Amino acid sequence: MHRFSKTALSLLVALATSAAASAADTTLTVCAAKRDSIRSQLHQAQQQGLSDKVAGLTRALAEVNARCSDTVLVERHNKKVLKAQAKMNQTERSLRLAQEANKEPKKIAKLEGKLEKAKAELAALQAQQP
Repeated sequence: MHRFSKTALSLLVALATSAAASAADTTLTVCAAKRDSIRSQLHQAQQQGLSDKVAGLTRALAEVNARCSDTVLVERHNKKVLKAQAKMNQTERSLRLAQEANKEPKKIAKLEGKLEKAKAELAALQAQQP
């Protein structure tokens, strides 16, 4: 059982490292994309004479310029992925232990549902780009 845990942990670290590397390669322009989007909206609002919207978009652009960091966004996303992987692994372990202990079918079904939910959450996070 202890050997399984070490293997699972090694696999988890390898996956996380691989995901972080590929995420870093593809998302280095997240903040730039945000800036471009806000600038585009700002230009449109200025052309339409929407002064309230211009003021809000100007503040939003200042916030992105001051606080947005691609590295921070990637790290935050990777932490969420790791947390979801850990949750899924723990739920799998709980299910396996319940099955080995011949727990009630109702409890096993509940754990199976939790596992499917955890897998779906992990898949959704892995599909997202930070």
